[in-house]
Amino acid sequence: MDDPSTLQDPERLSRHATRRSAATSATKSRWWRIHFFRGMIHDIKRRAPFFISDWTDAWDYRVVPATVYMFFANILPALAFSLDMFEKTHQNYGVNEVLLASVLGAVVFSLFAAQPLVIVGVTGPITVFNYTVYDIIAPRGTNYLGFMAWIGIWSLIMHWIIAITNMCNGLTYVTRFSCDIFGFYVAFVYLQKGIQVLTRQWGSDGETSAYLSIMVALLVLMSGWVCGEIGKSSLFHRWVRKFIEDYGTVLTIVFFTGFVHFGHMRDVSVSTLPISKSFFPTADRGWLVRFWDLSVGDIFLAVPFALLLTILFYFDHNGKRLLLYVPPLSLQQLR
Repeated sequence: MDDPSTLQDPERLSRHATRRSAATSATKSRWWRIHFFRGMIHDIKRRAPFFISDWTDAWDYRVVPATVYMFFANILPALAFSLDMFEKTHQNYGVNEVLLASVLGAVVFSLFAAQPLVIVGVTGPITVFNYTVYDIIAPRGTNYLGFMAWIGIWSLIMHWIIAITNMCNGLTYVTRFSCDIFGFYVAFVYLQKGIQVLTRQWGSDGETSAYLSIMVALLVLMSGWVCGEIGKSSLFHRWVRKFIEDYGTVLTIVFFTGFVHFGHMRDVSVSTLPISKSFFPTADRGWLVRFWDLSVGDIFLAVPFALLLTILFYFDHNGKRLLLYVPPLSLQQLR
């Protein structure tokens, strides 16, 4: 402690005050300081004035093609990944479960998310995670769905901690390279799963079915790409170009869904998506999962899996969001 007599000296007093001010400033700027709920409060303050206008501003024709496109952009991966999980989780996951989860997630996010650009859908990494957990847990005799429920509960708690402690600020240290690598991984999983579904038909439905499926897949790919390029070109009138760009991909999917039923192609047994009774689980069980019947050991065994899932969600949501603000998208938030 400084001697009281020295503090009477104005010069020493000034230096003493400067040191204290610098120390206080350094303490405030330390990155590990946590301001609980600050991010959540700021999000609500920023978005609350525009909550109504986010809905009323959407009464525009451009919302129609965007909605139709996003419907197919969400449902097609959901169907493809549900087929993958159906086969690799011994029918614990199917079309009904995946679609119900997607709908519930989309409704909750659209109503309560502070970020109106959130688009909820099934992604490849989540699919890989689900059946990897099954491969690890099933041989132990553990109830798979109950175990997944506890993974979800623990992950929910971890997400609460992330939100309360403003851990999303950690994205400050995430580079463009990390986002691009993760984006490449997600895109590659989509490609790999599509190819996997096609090649699987050689063993299940025969050579003819496999070649027909590959032909249809390539035609859908090329048709969708051509529709997008026409929208950017100077061909036809502008309204024709916009119609093709907006609805071309959707109409392509609808057309080629029925294309395999034309002519002699009707005689080819093309592999289709296994479905069950509407509004019922895929397997013969109820919707309610008895997760409380798991042992204490299995409950806490779900913690490391939940941590991995939380990290995956954290980067899947926030990392890809960062890509929106850099070229070529260069999204600008007006509010």
